[in-house]
Amino acid sequence: MTLRTPQPPQPARAADLDGVPMHHALPVGALEQIDPFLLLDHIGPVTLEPHNAGLPFGPHPHRGFATVTLVLAGAVLHHDSRGNRQTVGAGGVQWMTAARGIIHAENLPRELRETGGELELLQLWINLPAALKMEQPAYQGLPAERLPQVVSDEGRARLTAVAGNWPAAAGPAQPLHPVQLALLQLQAGGRYEWRVDEPANAFVYAVRGTVRANNQPLQTRELLPLAADGDTVELRAEADALLLLGAAAPLNEPLARQGPFVMNTTTQLMEAVRDYQMGRMGMLMESETR
Repeated sequence: MTLRTPQPPQPARAADLDGVPMHHALPVGALEQIDPFLLLDHIGPVTLEPHNAGLPFGPHPHRGFATVTLVLAGAVLHHDSRGNRQTVGAGGVQWMTAARGIIHAENLPRELRETGGELELLQLWINLPAALKMEQPAYQGLPAERLPQVVSDEGRARLTAVAGNWPAAAGPAQPLHPVQLALLQLQAGGRYEWRVDEPANAFVYAVRGTVRANNQPLQTRELLPLAADGDTVELRAEADALLLLGAAAPLNEPLARQGPFVMNTTTQLMEAVRDYQMGRMGMLMESETR
């Protein structure tokens, strides 16, 4: 067992999402990505008023990567140009592999817009290798009951597996490129030992609480990258905590980004814009997403 070296924790940057508080955890500062993890946004927690406007994520395209929405509180309605339409509630996950191109929208279901309530989301973008960027798009909606949970440390640690292999559980998400992703709840004093295969890049994001990761303090809304120089991350909670754990082998490929498109070259970005404008990613009308 070799402990991975923690890198300096990065505090998420506060922002506003049409009146809904959010924090950008990645990219942040000089940290552009944790290859292949491109973006991590933390929306809420917030109590929405009745008759609210919902989320400002109307129909928009993606190409070249996967988007993952983890619903911590509330619910999210997904609709896309491939005909998928599903509401996933608290504890569930929406995993959309955009690949060659798809148009989707994310909003609150009508009941949550009309009556208000709690909302908290994590949104993660995961890059795809060049060889897979033009595969067919796919969507998986995973309600909470489909995500296996493993309890350890005499009940003080509870891991919810989303993707990849974990001790005594495998995440049901089926990414094109192998990814290890899970939520970990720790009670104060709880411990968890996370084994990460080399040379995977790995991170811990503290949704809330205070923990030590390989003895590095980590607090609420801080992102901790871990060097790929070992195989173990020891997590110990100093206060009740909820953590997002992610790991994947780096792609080590050129990165070209423009808004909702992530490719390898500028020419490919121009092709993505052209294909979207020509309707090659399908169609999705605003009226269909409400």
